[in-house]
Formats: sequence, C-alpha cells, structure tokens
Amino acid sequence: AADDDDEGGGREKMILSIGQFRPEKDHGLQLRSFAKFLSLRDGAMKRTGAKLVLIGSCRNDDDRERVTELETLADELGVRDDVTFVLNEPYPVLRGYLRRASVGVHTMWNEHFGIGVVEMMAAGLVVVAHDSGGPKSDIILRPWDFEKEEEDSSLPSDSAKSANSTDCTGCLASTADGYAAAFYQVFSRDEEGESEVIEQIRENGRKSAERFSDEVFMDSFKETILPLFKNRPRLKLRWQK
Repeated sequence: AADDDDEGGGREKMILSIGQFRPEKDHGLQLRSFAKFLSLRDGAMKRTGAKLVLIGSCRNDDDRERVTELETLADELGVRDDVTFVLNEPYPVLRGYLRRASVGVHTMWNEHFGIGVVEMMAAGLVVVAHDSGGPKSDIILRPWDFEKEEEDSSLPSDSAKSANSTDCTGCLASTADGYAAAFYQVFSRDEEGESEVIEQIRENGRKSAERFSDEVFMDSFKETILPLFKNRPRLKLRWQK
C-alpha cells in the first residue's frame, strides 16, 4: 500500500477515485454524489473549488466508451469542469494524486475486498466506501457516524462525540445523498476550524491499513503454518536408513 509523508494541511480539496472503468465500479454514482455535494448549502461547496478525479485503466473499447458516457453524464449534471478523468497512467502518477487528495471514494456494491480502499487509507485519505462487502466487513470496521455525533454535540457531555471522532477509520455510504453528506462533513470541518477531527481519522485510517501490509501477512502466515510442522518426525525416503 502507498504511504504518504505529507501533512493533511497541504492537501487539496480533491476527491479521488481509483479503479478500472468497469460497470460494477459504479462511477456514475460517484458523479451523482459529487454533484449533490457541490449543490449543498446553496452551492457553497462548489465555491470552495472542490474537484473529483477519477483515475484508472481502460482495458478495451468498451471501457473507453464507458468513460465517454461518464463524461456525458458529468456534462448533464453540470459538473464537467470540476471532474478530471485520468486514464492508463503509470503508478507514480497515482501516487502523486494520493499525496494531494483529501478524500477517497469507492462505490462498488458488495466488492469482495477492496484493495483500492486500503491503498487510499494508507495514503492518509478519508475514505468514503460502499456500505457493503469487504469495505464494510473487513476494512472500515469503525465508520464515522457523524449524524449521531451531531446529535450528541447538543448534549451536556460530549463523551460520545469524542469516542466516535477518535476511533473511526473512515465513512460508509450507499446512496448519492449519503456520499454527499460524508464529503460535506470532511470539507466543512476544515472550513470551520475542526481540522483536528479529520486529521485523527486520517491517522486512524493509516494505522488500520497496516493490518494488510506484507509484513503482517507474512507474520500471520508463519503463525498459522509453522505449528503444523512442529514436533513432527523428519520424513525419510524408503532407501534412507
């Protein structure tokens, strides 16, 4: 997974999507979510200069046609000038975007795992992933419940708010409204002087992504396999005495 040494304060108001342009990735949901986000607060979010970048590969002519359809959809939604498509670029280009972006978005329903989600978390993005499959069950185990946090903030004690803010590792959503609300929370906290909440989520995400590193995999593999060979006699061939 990518690592990022840049501080969050140097990041741009950019939402990043990474993945092949296949139909199951549901890039259309990303565009509709982004359009809703820009319309919030009477267009206040659009005036911040927020951008959506979709970076990925096209395998064939069908994929390239799909990108053309997505560009048309962006036009219809009125966000084409705020959306960038980055196609078939080498990995260093992706790393550059991972360093600059603030938010990562994933919209595939019931994806088995979601390595792109892990990659974005490891790079320090606040990831908004689909509320299903591997991202829900294996990766973002402590999602940010910002709606409950806002309710708790009206109470005399903010203990529940503090617990949620300090423990969560990202966000989950399944509708355009849900994604737009999550985008708004991340960007508006920075605007309202609550960037420490967002930075804590970034750090939590980085640490959580370490569970999927090569080192952790090898350690777990050895812990599982080595006991099978412990205290077992050395195998001998028939001709050996």
